[in-house]
Formats: sequence, structure tokens, C-alpha cells
Amino acid sequence: MSTTLPRSLALLLALAALAPAARAADQHVTINPELAGAWLTPTGSWDGRAVLFLHGFADDMDGAGDLTKHTAEALARGGIASLRINFRGEGDRKRTDIRSTLQTRVEDAAAAYAFLLHQAGVQAARLGVVGWSLGTATEIETLGTHPSWFKSGIVWSSLAGDLGQFALTMPGAQQALKDGVTTQDAGWKKITTYRNFYESFRGVDLDALLAKYPGAFLAIRGSNDFLPNRDAELVKAAPGQPVEAVLIGGADHIFNVLAPSHPHADHAVSITVRWMERTL
Repeated sequence: MSTTLPRSLALLLALAALAPAARAADQHVTINPELAGAWLTPTGSWDGRAVLFLHGFADDMDGAGDLTKHTAEALARGGIASLRINFRGEGDRKRTDIRSTLQTRVEDAAAAYAFLLHQAGVQAARLGVVGWSLGTATEIETLGTHPSWFKSGIVWSSLAGDLGQFALTMPGAQQALKDGVTTQDAGWKKITTYRNFYESFRGVDLDALLAKYPGAFLAIRGSNDFLPNRDAELVKAAPGQPVEAVLIGGADHIFNVLAPSHPHADHAVSITVRWMERTL
């Protein structure tokens, strides 16, 4: 009997051998009726490590320039799963009417944490969290309120100190506090915000909250960030180990992700992945 394969089958087998390994793909999930996300697990072996991503103001779970999504994919290649969420009242890039508050964001982070605990294979003792911009305030309040939830935390372009004072300096804050609502150009789109958004920051001290968190902590920021650099104070407040701050020279608030000629975004991703590989 001949063992020669038909030409068509031989060609298919050859093409299969040349094809790249399967890539991890997002699984879109419903965390609760109002909260959606994307759950991404490694295609190969997985030891239960997972990271929760918390997006910035008026953004979505993929992040500016899809940087958060790219980071999740890089983590998956390194054997770490992740969950990205769209905050209620915010998580749509085209949305202009912002209905979230810091409290609703923190509630959503707690719901996402509970979701993670119910995923098959997740190791509760090996969870990390990454916040970006306003997502860092959400993250740090969560870390301070529930210090045992996460083993490692990373903040990108972080806020720090007294959030109530910071909120008063935000564009449109004074008008919203006076009139109940304001609409302004945020640079990438016009947005409408409300009094309760700004009021939700009152009494929140991020440095004091971070002081309650015993885990690993890393701050990453660009030297051209429009937010004041108070990462040294955050590092001083954090009692855990390891605790570090990385300043990316020349990078802006979003690590120049919209300018592909700059390597800053890739640098932020690689630092993030290496840190989670090291600390989870």
C-alpha cells in the first residue's frame, strides 16, 4: 500500500506547520448587568496568575491607542491572565456624557475582583492590578480598603495626595460644583460631567490609603506627564516590598502611544510585564 500523501493534504500539512502558534483571544464577559469586560487567558500553560486593569477617565477597557489591550496580550504571552473592564457611566470611547463617580468606579473594581475569584484556575493569592490616570485613584482606594486582595499593584501616570483638592483644579470643576453640570473640551472629545463626580473625591487621601497596602507596588510615569510627579511620595507611603518608581524620559501622560515613532509605550508595556512576572 502506498504511503504517499495526496498533494492537497501534503500542502495543508505544510501550511499548518508554518502557521504561527495560536494567539490568546479576548473573551467578552458580563460581570453584572451594567458591567462588561474582556477576560484573556494564556493559550499555553497557566499557573493561575491574573491582573485586573482599571482604565482612565472617559476612556475604555482597551486604553488610549489600545495600550491596555496590548499589555494584556503581552501578559498572556508571558503566562499571565487578565481582566479589563468598562466602568459604568464611562467605558465607551465615543461616550460624552460621563455619569461615573469615584465610588461607582471602586464598586466596579470590587465586582471585577469577585468575578476573578470565580474563574476556574485563578489563584487568589497571585492577583495583580494596574490602573491608568484616574484608574490609579480607583486602584489605590481599592488597595487601601482591601489590602489583602492584590499581591502586586502598578500605577501608570498616577494621581497622589488629597484628591479633593485635585478635583477642584480639574477643568470645569468649579462650574459643575456651582451649576450641577459642565461641558468642556477634554482634548480628545467634548465631555459633560456632573457635580457628584467632583464631590466624590472629597476626603480621599491616596497617600494615606496606600500606606495600608502591604504588597508590591510600582509607579510608572513619563517625564512629560501633565500631572505633577509625586511618585516619590507614593513610594515613600507604600510599606510593602518591592516598591519602586520608573520615570520614562520624554514620555507624556499616555506614553506617546498615538505616535508610533516613539518607543515609550512599548517601554511601559515591557516594564509592566516584567514587574508582574517578578512579583506575582
